[in-house]
Amino acid sequence: MPTQFSNFPFRRSASWIFSLAAGCIMMLVFAVSANAAIQDAPTDDGSSWIFSTYGISIFLVVLLVGLIVYKKWRHNRDNDGFEDVELRRVTEPRSRSMQTISSGSQDPKTDRRAEAVDGVQVWEKPAEAEQSVFGAYRIDQEVDKLVLGKPHRMDVMASRASDDRRAIEASLLKAIESSETNQEGRRRARHALEEYGFVARQGATMLMGRDAWERSSAARALGQIGAQSSLSFLIEALHDNDSVVRNQAISSLGSLKMPAAIGALLDIARRHPEIPASLLSETLSACSVESLGYLDAPSSQPALLSANVSESEPADLDRFVSFQDLPVGAEDKELTKAIDQLEGSDDRARASLAQELALHPVQRSVATLTSLVMSDPDPAVRSAAVGSLGSIDHESVFAPVLIGLADESRIVRAAAARTLTSLNFDRADAYVRVMETADPEMMKKVAQACVQTGIVAQGVDRLASEDRHQAFEAFSLFSLLARANETDPITNVIEKHQDEDVRLCAVRVLNVAGQAALVPKLREIVGKESMPESVRTAVLEVLYKLDQDEPLMHLEASDNEPMTLHNSE
Repeated sequence: MPTQFSNFPFRRSASWIFSLAAGCIMMLVFAVSANAAIQDAPTDDGSSWIFSTYGISIFLVVLLVGLIVYKKWRHNRDNDGFEDVELRRVTEPRSRSMQTISSGSQDPKTDRRAEAVDGVQVWEKPAEAEQSVFGAYRIDQEVDKLVLGKPHRMDVMASRASDDRRAIEASLLKAIESSETNQEGRRRARHALEEYGFVARQGATMLMGRDAWERSSAARALGQIGAQSSLSFLIEALHDNDSVVRNQAISSLGSLKMPAAIGALLDIARRHPEIPASLLSETLSACSVESLGYLDAPSSQPALLSANVSESEPADLDRFVSFQDLPVGAEDKELTKAIDQLEGSDDRARASLAQELALHPVQRSVATLTSLVMSDPDPAVRSAAVGSLGSIDHESVFAPVLIGLADESRIVRAAAARTLTSLNFDRADAYVRVMETADPEMMKKVAQACVQTGIVAQGVDRLASEDRHQAFEAFSLFSLLARANETDPITNVIEKHQDEDVRLCAVRVLNVAGQAALVPKLREIVGKESMPESVRTAVLEVLYKLDQDEPLMHLEASDNEPMTLHNSE
């Protein structure tokens, strides 16, 4: 912005040049006249030399040099004065503001007006953002060490440079999506993305981004990360004004596979009917049926499986064959009234009565709710019955809840998934209880539900787990399948599974179940050339026992030992 002094030097220089030129012209005219006069009046004194051509030229040169020196002197003096004025204009307002602060001025408006008039605005150059410190190659090396559980440089992972941050996030996401990364490595990568703030940053971008593309990209990134801490961000994004962002949030919730999202998904389906049915159904299925996160959640472990209990104590064996039953509830008049009202009531009344039965944790309530789950025509009633069974929270409710998990209705499956995540009893005991107390029809439906919902598929590798509790839970599940004559998953494991220890565990399940109808299938398995010798020997032993008509074996405490499960002898 130009100041009032910006063109002053140019005007002053022009006047000096004009004056100098006029003086030179006048001197030249005078010199010519004088030279002509001297030539007309001959004389021999010194004045003739002074007014000669050489004398006048020397005089003009000296005068010109003097004028130039005088001009430079005046110019330097004027510049010094201008700088002093500008310095005073800059420093005086700051001095006045400091004096105002120190003296506690009572009129801040007057001070601000004075500063606005007298002050000179000073622009500060913003600090440039640091682009890169370590580089993508170094970051990839440290991320690989982190994923493998090796020592790594914390300063590299905690770099705040923008390029480094992008490289760290991209490298961690690549490790999560890589097929070469195991589950533990993916867990470490997700934990690093949460610890170093990438999940929080993506969540903030998804909720506060400027445009729909930026918000949907953040929602997709959260789905790729799969961190449980992003659940609340994605649920909030379901209410975004843009349909693209909402649909991406629904898809990312399906990647999380958390039953806690089911309620929000059902609510958003009612609010926005235009959401693609296939996308919503797939996400609900992932959260309610396919994920089955309750298998990974720790359940109440029996005393036999604790580390401080000896395996040789016979008193602990009673746990596998005895359970504490609920009261019958025959004298409960309110319960009797509620059960009688179920007959002939409409759908809304039956759903309300099903919720009321949760207030009576007795055998009659469980039996009535089980009947509603298995045979009521209205999905809302079946869903309410499943929720009430979860409120009772006893081993006897496990079978109907599993059946509800395979229900044809989406809301019933969602209720069953939520219920399974909230049950607090030991699942291994619950499987054994189903085998010992359920009738053949109920046992058959429970086994089919376990196969249909993927529980069996997830439990296969747990047969050979080093965790004794997981191994026994999977062994109890497969024993239930054998008792219910749902043996196809067991024989498929024996024939095709890549882990030989898992195959041997599946053979032992058949050994415990003692199903004579399996003899033809087992003979077919033995005859295959690709069968490992140890598995073939174990199957031959099962065939020998079946041929000898040995009595049906029962689950023993020793069946819980992984080394025993792997041993075919």
